[in-house]
Amino acid sequence: MFKINDSVIHCREGLSKIVAMNSMNGKDYFLVSVQRNSGETIYVPVETASSIIRPLMNEKEADELLRYIKKIHKEFNTNTKQRRDAYKKMLSSGDVKEIAYLYRQLFFYNKIGGENNTEIKLGPVDIDMLTYAQNMLMDELSITYNVKLEEVKDFVEKRIAKL
Repeated sequence: MFKINDSVIHCREGLSKIVAMNSMNGKDYFLVSVQRNSGETIYVPVETASSIIRPLMNEKEADELLRYIKKIHKEFNTNTKQRRDAYKKMLSSGDVKEIAYLYRQLFFYNKIGGENNTEIKLGPVDIDMLTYAQNMLMDELSITYNVKLEEVKDFVEKRIAKL
């Protein structure tokens, strides 16, 4: 399913690239280079790779995800511990829809005034998790839609509005 030089999404690290394949102790591993943290390489067992990495979305799949994002509503749990636990679980799931949900919550948070809003107070940990999800998603969509990384957020919001 995967081969050397494939760009993939690592469930916890985001945009990555398969740079090699090695055998150790009788098992085959993909060496996956994380794109955001230059120099970090992760060993992913070939036999369980599909539960740890996934191929990048194609444009049709990305449009389907954006339609899903358009239906997401603003939803902030006021219980800090419950909210953070939920965010951590979604981030670690590697599920693109869960990552998209977190991205959309950051969008809503910023739309209602970010740190200066009176509706909900998110702490730095919350913001870091939501930003991490946004970065993961934008990295992938930038490649999928062939849009510069610094322009992809505006591109995505315009595309969501059109769908």
